[in-house]
Amino acid sequence: MSDEARGKPRSMVPLWAMVAVFAAPVIAAWFFYLNPQYLPAGRTNKGELIDPVVSLPSDLALSTWEGADFSPAVLAGKWTLVYLVGGECDEACRERLLAMRQIRLALGESQHSVERLVVVTDLTARGLAEALGAEFAGMRVAVGGARLPELLGDGAAALDRLYILDPMGNLMMRYAADAPTRDTLEDMEHLLKASKNWIKGAQYGHK
Repeated sequence: MSDEARGKPRSMVPLWAMVAVFAAPVIAAWFFYLNPQYLPAGRTNKGELIDPVVSLPSDLALSTWEGADFSPAVLAGKWTLVYLVGGECDEACRERLLAMRQIRLALGESQHSVERLVVVTDLTARGLAEALGAEFAGMRVAVGGARLPELLGDGAAALDRLYILDPMGNLMMRYAADAPTRDTLEDMEHLLKASKNWIKGAQYGHK
């Protein structure tokens, strides 16, 4: 006879276990970045932490270049490299998108935990979104999100910049438009390593 049939409440342990596993990478990353003394050689991040973080609101009205709805929920559980562009993508813009692909590939086996997303904030630039999607296979392309620059507090300066979106949907780090690719790669390597070490330590009781 089931617990429901006996009138006993169902255990919430499995649910909380799932929540803990999903949140662990984010908790670990924030702990080590806010407490860099616990990292080897007191390492600090290369990018600029966004404080407070900016959650992607559900009403951003993002869509694919074809016009279908694009939900940020498809990125849940993954670290995501996000690039914001207006109605044009010049040579520097394309070099940054190429760098995003190279960063992901350089992460080796961990690349499967990382997504790439370019947000074209100009709703009239669906042709650009289509072209970028074709040029950079495997990269997600969304159109809309015109409010993002203001939410980030950067205004127009938010465009043509790279951001890191954590697995829980928070934009938590930004890079200057001319920041070296190596800076982002090193931050991603340490974020992923910190997450894995935290989970491994929890599983083995830090032995």
